Amino acid sequence: MKPKSLLAFLLIGAFLGYFVFHPISMALGHLMHRENVYAEHSLPAVLAQSFSLHMLPWGFSFAVVFGLMGYMLQRIRLNEDLLRQANMDLDSKVEERTAELSMANQKLSEQTSQALLGYEIGKVLVRDIDLQSLLQLCTESIVRNLDAAFARIWAMDEKKNRLELMASAGMYTHLDGNHRYIPIGSLKVGMIAKEKKPYLTNEVLGDPLISDQEWVRREGMAAFAGHPLVIGDKLVGVMAMFAKQPLQDITLKALASISDEIALGIERKRSEEQIHFLAYYDRLTGLPNWHYFKKILEKAVVFAARYQQTFALCHIDIDDFGRINNTLGHKAGDECLKIVSSRLSNALRNSDDLARMSAEVSPLARRGNDEFIILLQAVDSAEKAAHAVDRIRRELSSPYQLDGHEVFLSASIGLVLYPDDGDDVDDLLKNVETAMISAKKGGKNNFRFYSKQMNEAALEMLDLEAKLRKAIEERAFLLYYQPKVDITTRKTVGMEALLRWKGPDGGFISPAKFIPLAEANGLIVPIDNFVLKAACLQNKKWQESGLEKMSVGVNVSGLQFGRTDFVQNVLTALDNSGLEPRYLELEVTETTIMIDPERAVRNLNELKEIGVQVSLDDFGTGYSSLNYLKQLPLDSMKIDISFIRKVAADPKDAAIVKTIIAMAHNLNLRVVAEGVEDEQQLEFLKGHDCDLIQGYLFSPAVPAVEFPELAQGIWQLA
Repeated sequence: MKPKSLLAFLLIGAFLGYFVFHPISMALGHLMHRENVYAEHSLPAVLAQSFSLHMLPWGFSFAVVFGLMGYMLQRIRLNEDLLRQANMDLDSKVEERTAELSMANQKLSEQTSQALLGYEIGKVLVRDIDLQSLLQLCTESIVRNLDAAFARIWAMDEKKNRLELMASAGMYTHLDGNHRYIPIGSLKVGMIAKEKKPYLTNEVLGDPLISDQEWVRREGMAAFAGHPLVIGDKLVGVMAMFAKQPLQDITLKALASISDEIALGIERKRSEEQIHFLAYYDRLTGLPNWHYFKKILEKAVVFAARYQQTFALCHIDIDDFGRINNTLGHKAGDECLKIVSSRLSNALRNSDDLARMSAEVSPLARRGNDEFIILLQAVDSAEKAAHAVDRIRRELSSPYQLDGHEVFLSASIGLVLYPDDGDDVDDLLKNVETAMISAKKGGKNNFRFYSKQMNEAALEMLDLEAKLRKAIEERAFLLYYQPKVDITTRKTVGMEALLRWKGPDGGFISPAKFIPLAEANGLIVPIDNFVLKAACLQNKKWQESGLEKMSVGVNVSGLQFGRTDFVQNVLTALDNSGLEPRYLELEVTETTIMIDPERAVRNLNELKEIGVQVSLDDFGTGYSSLNYLKQLPLDSMKIDISFIRKVAADPKDAAIVKTIIAMAHNLNLRVVAEGVEDEQQLEFLKGHDCDLIQGYLFSPAVPAVEFPELAQGIWQLA
């Protein structure tokens, strides 16, 4: 095609040169040079002569020149076409190569992610961490390297024949929910476990095994991959992931490759945990064994010595446990020990430690396998230790149902305190065993401190607690009322309800003695409720009898104030008594408020909205935040008696009292000084504009029958 094309343009150029451009050049020459020889001829003659024989060389020259020009022009055109085609071919090849390189890079990136995933999983599986933490790191690696929306791993619970969710990463990190426990054969994950086969799909929308299709649509999920985690033929778990993009083959291969690694990791970790359990825990009860407990105790001693803390150690021996084995058999005895260990665990705080002193591991328990030992953390007194032990005894005293028989048990318990009864592990263990043996010899169902003085104090405290519980049941409490006197008008303008307890012998038991005990064991809550209800009822009764209306102050303990039903209890007391809210004043301490200041502000604001008055009691004795102080809906502030006692003699106390009064007035609060006992204190408070006075200078707290007459008088103040 190309040579013929070039020859054609050569002939066309030659034809045009001879028959067109040669005659035209002759005509132009004739017109431009009329004076020469051409002028003798006419233009037609010149044109005719251009084809004559003697002009043949010129015509041939034109033909050659223009033929060559045509040839060259076509040659150039052909070269341009070739160059254009070459460029197009090159661009096409570049695009193809770019696409190939892009695919290669993508494949390389996927292979790198797969390799990195395998590396990370392998690195994680050899770490010395617990199983749940290990699996959590695995799911995080899957999400990070395989572009998963989220990934999860369930471990097989063979005893309950179900899967337990152990790790979740990506969109969802929580472990609680509908998929926390999945029975084998239930849902897609349970089916994977049952069939022990992977389940892979890039079309989760419409997949019958994906139950929540609305969630799939809402979250834009596209793919799901689930793999059984199997060792041999044993299922140890299931791994699954969702993705918002279709999963490529290389991703599926990556999941398949790591599933075996994770399965091996689960099995290895469980084997390690089983070995650890056998080494450090009692097989029957699941409690730490003696060897492990000694390590715990050693650390407790080091920590307590470093930070100057105290703790208690209890040695518990179940009384006459051998009769269970002898009469009902060892199986019933084992079941009984499981129940005992469970009850002991329930009776302890999370910070305490409990262990079984089984015969296999403890020389102290060679007399039998019915002994336990407890470490009570942060117990700083014999009274607190005795209270904890009494709680344990009550827990153990409930009847046991064993093999169709109702059985009652008791325990002998020895107690020691660190560092009073020993400052190292060996001394503590020796002395606590001695105390336990002493309790057993003392008649069983008993406890003994290693120290005689501690024994006496603990027994006295337990006796007081028993009486206190009985007093609550029998409503043996009384309310006395102490007047609050306006320092200017000398009139009684309010009162404080104070709790009194008349003991079985007829004498009064000091609130300073039983209130701390009630707060320690939670009995303060029913006591506070009694005071609140009784004070509201009494105040309403006085008002109906014609006594001038005034507010009654009621102290609020930290336990009562911290209860979720505190506000409702106040509202109920007001409603039942018919007392208007403005005649009830709640006295709350700084310490109580600062336990949860934001909640305190909410609760007090709610009560303030209905008209209840609020007083900040014992100001200056606790730690308060001025930021929260200005947010509290207070009506008054009470200066603690510890500042009033020496206000006339101690310049520092005087300065503190003056500052409190000034600050309270700047916050538009009334100031109440409590514990005023002499004229000098009174003069000081009058001189610095204190508002209300309360104390023995005017009157101690009196029974309800005496208060009306007291309240109607005018005090002759100095």
